[in-house]
Amino acid sequence: MSPSPQDRLYKLLPAIHRAKDTLQGEPLRALLAVMEREFLALEEDIGQLHDNWFIETCQEWVVPYIGDLLKVRDLVPVDPGLFSQRAYVANSLAYRRRKGTAAMLEQLARDVTGWPARAVEFFQRVGTTQHVNHPRPTSLRTPDLRDSNALELVGSPFEDATRTVDVRHIDNQRGKHNLPNVGLFLWRLEAYPVVLAPAFRVLPGSEPGATEAGLFRFNVLGSDTHLFNLPQSETTLSSLAGELNVPGPLRRRPLYDELEARRAALAQDRTPEQLAFGAAPPFSLHRETAPDTLEEVSPDEIVICDLSTWHRPAATLPYPGTDPNAPPVNRDILVAVDPVLGRLAFAQGRPVPDTLYVSYAYGFSSEVGGGFYDRQETLLPLEQRDAYRVDTRAGPFTSVQLATDTSAASADALVEVLDSERYPLTTLNVASSARLELRAANLQRPVLDLQGGRCVVRLGKGATLVLSGLLVRGGVLEVYAADNATLDLRHCTLVPGRDLMPDGQPRTQAPSLVVRGAKDGDCTVLLSRCITGPIQTGRASTLRLEDCIVDGLGGLALQPLPPLPGPVEDPPVESYEGAGRTGALHVLASTVLGGVEATVLVLGSDSLFTGRVDVVQRQEGCVRFSYVPPGSRVPQRFRCQPAYAEDAPDDVRLEVERRVKPVFTSDRYGDPGYCQLRDDTDSGIRRGASDEGEMGVFHHLQQPQREANLRASLTDYLRFGLEAGFFFVT
Repeated sequence: MSPSPQDRLYKLLPAIHRAKDTLQGEPLRALLAVMEREFLALEEDIGQLHDNWFIETCQEWVVPYIGDLLKVRDLVPVDPGLFSQRAYVANSLAYRRRKGTAAMLEQLARDVTGWPARAVEFFQRVGTTQHVNHPRPTSLRTPDLRDSNALELVGSPFEDATRTVDVRHIDNQRGKHNLPNVGLFLWRLEAYPVVLAPAFRVLPGSEPGATEAGLFRFNVLGSDTHLFNLPQSETTLSSLAGELNVPGPLRRRPLYDELEARRAALAQDRTPEQLAFGAAPPFSLHRETAPDTLEEVSPDEIVICDLSTWHRPAATLPYPGTDPNAPPVNRDILVAVDPVLGRLAFAQGRPVPDTLYVSYAYGFSSEVGGGFYDRQETLLPLEQRDAYRVDTRAGPFTSVQLATDTSAASADALVEVLDSERYPLTTLNVASSARLELRAANLQRPVLDLQGGRCVVRLGKGATLVLSGLLVRGGVLEVYAADNATLDLRHCTLVPGRDLMPDGQPRTQAPSLVVRGAKDGDCTVLLSRCITGPIQTGRASTLRLEDCIVDGLGGLALQPLPPLPGPVEDPPVESYEGAGRTGALHVLASTVLGGVEATVLVLGSDSLFTGRVDVVQRQEGCVRFSYVPPGSRVPQRFRCQPAYAEDAPDDVRLEVERRVKPVFTSDRYGDPGYCQLRDDTDSGIRRGASDEGEMGVFHHLQQPQREANLRASLTDYLRFGLEAGFFFVT
């Protein structure tokens, strides 16, 4: 028997006993190996008990107990997978030592809610007559109208302008500027990084102003996108957060000033100061100089400007040199970037690369839809499956279509895309009783371009198709499913409208997903953490939505199947169902923008339906803790909104229906605040879910619970006489 880690007890025996045991087939060694396993388990438990004495190393369930020893106020429980309250407990003693200071309140808000925060002492923003013995030169009553950067910050947490006194209370978010007031500004949106994605080339003549080549957009869908800042860590605990430390939208002016100062310093042989464009720049550009070779564009060759009207900048810009009497030093300019619109334009006379790759960050509320975020927990291990890797440069497959066609002979296949390129796709076939998983590698988001406006998916009897981490554009997924087939979509985006116009509007109102089951069969359609346009399914389908957004684009979001189309090859179209509504529908913690028509609504929970819901069979099923518009026909309701007594007068009903309804920051796909509930939405919506959280797709973020924790903790750490309120920036 070869030595193993379970030989510690055996090695303690005298050599003579080990020799005799070897002659007898080592039964003693086997016995001690069993004892060693129990010893290792006991040793591991003792080690964990030691680790549980310390907040830095303890298990998550121990955190509240350590907090209780420190007399930390009980907080509303929040899912540890969302964020941990470990930092709040660990810093409790430091909070008490620095009680009431702005930096401490800022850190408290960040530790309790998990949101980046900025604390503002409003007494410094109140316009008052200054004492001659204590002048404040930076606190001017009238702002400098020549400082465009300062004027852009007016109304933001970083403004320097002073205001007249506001005597209203700040804790109800009405008043701000008063001597005892402290404001906490919170950023709910996160900045998600995009790494080496292909930029969208704007063809000459494709839109107004685009008259020549060399124009690009950051967004692979070809629409304008506001870039976001990837937050940098604060260097000291005593400092307040700045623009570089929060995930806010980028502004042109500070980036322009930094790059101009950078080129001016290089022209004078000085070391430039690095702020945003340091170790982690807010965006970067990579051009293909040779096959499979990418070269990053230096920040010195980038100029920030307004590209709302397309134009190409000059190829050089002059800067003063070290000798004031010498001619200016010309610095090369390669490309102009507009971070507000997400546009790029190469300089006049500069060569335009065939392929341009961009890295940047976009803003969104959570990890829903196809994106560049960590999905490792949702990726099943390889195990005994046949794997087919797709990579444009490294291979072995350079085409998704070729990889899926090759995998057709396998009973359990995995096709994994290792990069974020664009891949055409026209058909997907899964044989009977086979399983195919087409997924993006972790931290990647490939784009599937549906050629011809559709991708025909054929699922055999008992077949399973899993799509994970993909962005599907350009057409509709048209699925023909035999009996007992399953379509499983995870973290995917089927672009609402199939594609976007340059201004972000959907290109069409056509459906993004059509599933047609067998006439005498049953198929299952599962969507988890997905964004999609209208869906069409029939009576043979069981549709389950969980943490999803279904965008009806102003019409029905869940539509009945239309009549049978023209001939479909293998199998014939006659074997599939005709027109009809969805058979069985489950909607869990999802937002449905538009109407719904279904046969049976088995369960609707913690969800938002913005359009009329019409269910045929209402004797079975249940709708609970959800918003259902007036006039809907649904099965039995339990604590749904809008809620009023059955015999309530008409004027009371109308007032409740007017007031209690979801109000979104934006209802257009592509906007950072897409489907995010505004903070002034009625509490029946924001706190009406089963766990007193908000209804809809972002229910898992537990935002009301985090707000409640912040309110509770502020009462413990405010100095006497101070009053605090918090405001959402995004």
